[in-house]
Amino acid sequence: MEYVKESPKKIPIAHKSTQKQQRRFFSIVGILFVVSLVLIDINYQAIQEGINRLPVLLSELTSISFENFPLMLSQMLTTLVIAFLAVLLSFCISFFISFLVANNTTPNKFVGIFFRYFLMVIRSVPTPVWVLIAVAGIGFGPMAGVIGLLFPTTAFLVKAFSAQIEEEGDEIIEAIQSVGGTWWHVIFKGIIPALLTGLIATIGVRFELDVHESVILGMVGAGGIGYLLEQYIQYYNFADLVLGIFLVFITMFLLEMILNQLRLQMNK
Repeated sequence: MEYVKESPKKIPIAHKSTQKQQRRFFSIVGILFVVSLVLIDINYQAIQEGINRLPVLLSELTSISFENFPLMLSQMLTTLVIAFLAVLLSFCISFFISFLVANNTTPNKFVGIFFRYFLMVIRSVPTPVWVLIAVAGIGFGPMAGVIGLLFPTTAFLVKAFSAQIEEEGDEIIEAIQSVGGTWWHVIFKGIIPALLTGLIATIGVRFELDVHESVILGMVGAGGIGYLLEQYIQYYNFADLVLGIFLVFITMFLLEMILNQLRLQMNK
């Protein structure tokens, strides 16, 4: 007697409601994509003309000039200084505010709520807007970049520091308070020594981000190498532009390598 082997039935992995939600999600994404294309009013003729100019543009980008290298190097240093001062000043401000914002260390919940929502408003404003406000107040230059970066950097560090305090500080707080420690003992004898490595790593990450932003903000009046790059683009000075882009790349690459090594050393 010959037996016929039945093919195994397929077992549905996803639940029907999950599949329905997925179809709804992708349908909404597709509709938003089409609406976005309509709203931005794409000029396909301009895109075609740009594609036709690409070979000429790429050939111009192959040239490089070292004539203005000393100036670019000094402006790259200015960019690093802007980012460093912004992070340093922001750290001094955000370090103490973080303990007022964190739910497990704030001495007054209303004060914590006030700072939390106030900093949320600051984070909602893009960094270039802060720089433009600083430029309008004190004029063009590196100081406008420092002040413009000060607000979003402080808001970022407070959010990151307070999250670390809330995540890892409960056991430390309970241990110190159980032996009669005050709020100041909790902060300076418990939380700061325990979270110091994480705080330093967060500062390193933000410094790297601020260097990135300082290059861009230089194009809107914050000084540094971003200002030079904007001038080279405006006047189609591609030979100097290539050198400037290469210098920014080398600087960011070295900075990331140094910060990664510091993180590895601290985690040992």
